[in-house]
Amino acid sequence: MIRYIKYIIIFLIGVGVAYFIFGNQKKQNVAEASSTIAYGIQRLNKLVVAEQNYANFYSHKSSNSYLGNLISFDKNLLLKVDLRVQASYDLSAMKIEMDSINQKIIINEIPDLKLETFPDVDFFEMKQSKLNQFSKEELNAIKKRAILAVEKEIDYTELSRQAQEQLFENLEEIYLLAKIYGWEVENNTKFSKPLENRIKF
Repeated sequence: MIRYIKYIIIFLIGVGVAYFIFGNQKKQNVAEASSTIAYGIQRLNKLVVAEQNYANFYSHKSSNSYLGNLISFDKNLLLKVDLRVQASYDLSAMKIEMDSINQKIIINEIPDLKLETFPDVDFFEMKQSKLNQFSKEELNAIKKRAILAVEKEIDYTELSRQAQEQLFENLEEIYLLAKIYGWEVENNTKFSKPLENRIKF
C-alpha cells in the first residue's frame, strides 16, 4: 500500500513538473509571437503613396487698345506646368491594439486618404511692350489659372484606387502574421470586408 502511495506521489510530482515546464513554454511562445507581431506592425509605420505626374502648356494673351482699336499693345505669356499629385495613407497614424492574452490584433482606425498636389510652373515664353506689361499680381493670377487647368486632368478615382491597393498590400502583412502565430484579427474599420474578401490564407 505504501509503495502504491509512493508511485502516486511520484506521478503527481511528474505531472506538476510537466505542467510547469509546458506552461512556461507556452508563455515563452506567446511572448515570442507578441514580440514578432509588434515588430511587424511597427514596420508598417510608413507613408503609403500613389503618385501621378502631369505636364501641360498654358498660354495667355491680352491687349490694350487705344483710339478705337487703331493702336493696340499686345502681351503674350506661355507657361509650362508640371504637376505631381499624390494620394497617401499615413500608416503611422493607425490605431492598433494587441491583446496577447486572447491572442488578438485589433485594428481600430486607419487614417483617411490624403490628396496633395505639387505644382511647378516655368515661364516658357513672355512677350510684352512697355505700354502693356504684366504686373506681379497678374502673373500670379495666370499661374493659378494654369495650375487649375492641369488639375482638371487629374484622374483622382484611379489615383485613389492605386493608393488603396498599396494600403491593402501592407495591411495583408498583419493578417499573415496573425495566421502564422494562430492569432485573430479584429478589424473595426470600413476596410474590414474588402480585406477579408481578398485574403485567401
